[in-house]
Amino acid sequence: MSSPSECLAHILAEGRFHAIRSLGEECAAELHTHAKERYLALEATIPRFRRSMNRRIFELGPPVLAIYQALHHDLGVDREPALRLAEEMLHAFHHKQLHRSPLHGIAMDMMFRLKPARNLLMRGLFAEEPDGFRFEQADDAGALMAFDVRACPLVSFARRHGAPEIVAMICRLDDLEASARRGVELRRTGTLGTGAERCDFRYVAAKK
Repeated sequence: MSSPSECLAHILAEGRFHAIRSLGEECAAELHTHAKERYLALEATIPRFRRSMNRRIFELGPPVLAIYQALHHDLGVDREPALRLAEEMLHAFHHKQLHRSPLHGIAMDMMFRLKPARNLLMRGLFAEEPDGFRFEQADDAGALMAFDVRACPLVSFARRHGAPEIVAMICRLDDLEASARRGVELRRTGTLGTGAERCDFRYVAAKK
């Protein structure tokens, strides 16, 4: 598991091509500097979770916010282009992570196939921590795994810093992650990050 500061460095590195293409060499270099400055200003406000699962799910929030703030406020990029570029950089990082650890992908595929492994993961989700993510079991007989997220620290963190719009791009990584799994689909009608009352995760067997 990486720290948020390490995630920031990786996103800036893997997203450099997109930054240069959109901003040019000089502004891309300025983005690198401003994003690090923004992250340092945010660092004291990052929740100190005890549970590793909360830390892992939350870890992309601060670096994505720092990059978006640097683009929008320091470099003067309009809101929508700033969001689009931040997401392109995030996707470049995520793509590299997926292909960097093939064993992780194999383990995730096995987890979805094996009921004891799914049950173990589900038990880990429901161990609550104050101000952490809050998961609830959902009834769906047709799903391999079914749960709802009722509280999301990423949403709270982004709202506190006046940028709730960044959360949706992090939510969309769940869909990319699920699309990389074999034999599994993620069906979800909404997320807290896009204004829904819950994130309804339903992992189902993919149709042949």
